[in-house]
Amino acid sequence: MTALFNFQSLLLVILLLVCTCAYVHQLIPAIMDRNKDG
Repeated sequence: MTALFNFQSLLLVILLLVCTCAYVHQLIPAIMDRNKDG
């Protein structure tokens, strides 16, 4: 039961991170592009 809960929590964190990155990329693509170029 604990392993399943941990897996769900990890999945939720990953999903949240992806959504946040996508939102930030939409909001300020210039900063993302500058970071990508180094």
